[in-house]
Amino acid sequence: MERKHGRRAGAALDVEAVLDDLYTTPPPGFVARREELALAARTSGRADDARRIHAARRPTLAAWAANLLLRSRPQESRHFLELGRALRDAYRTLDADGIKELSEQRRSVVSALSRQAAELARAGGHRLSDAAQQDVESTLRAVLADEDAADQWATGRLEGALTPPSDFPSP
Repeated sequence: MERKHGRRAGAALDVEAVLDDLYTTPPPGFVARREELALAARTSGRADDARRIHAARRPTLAAWAANLLLRSRPQESRHFLELGRALRDAYRTLDADGIKELSEQRRSVVSALSRQAAELARAGGHRLSDAAQQDVESTLRAVLADEDAADQWATGRLEGALTPPSDFPSP
C-alpha cells in the first residue's frame, strides 16, 4: 500500500470514515463513542487520528437530525443541493420566472425534508422538540441560500444549526 508522510495512505481515509460514523451517533452517546474511538486510534499508534477524533464536537439534536438526513437520504440530499445551486443562480441572475418556480419548490422540499429528519431522529430514539424542528428547517433554508452552508451540510458533520443569510428571502 502506498505510504504518505510515514503512514499508510488508507489511514487518512479510515479516520474520515470514523468521523462520518461518529456524527451519526445520537448526541447523548456522542462523547462516550468519541472517547472510545479516540482511544482505539491512540492504542493502535495513530495519535494524529486520535487527536482529530477527540476534537470532534457533539452536535445539537437538530444538527444530528440534519446529518442523519444527509446520510440516510443521499438521492434526496443531492437533489436538494442542486435545488440550492439553481435557486442561488436564479437570484444572482435576477431570473424572475426561475425564482418564482424554485421558491415554490423550496417551500415544499424544506417542509418534506424537515419531516423526514424528524422521522429519522424519532427512529433513532429521539423526538425533536418544536425548537429543534425549527433549527432543522433553518439549516435547510441556509443550505439553499448559502454555498458555504451547503458545503458544511454536505460533510454530514454539522455541530449546530445553520442560519440562512438575512438578505435571502424567507419562504
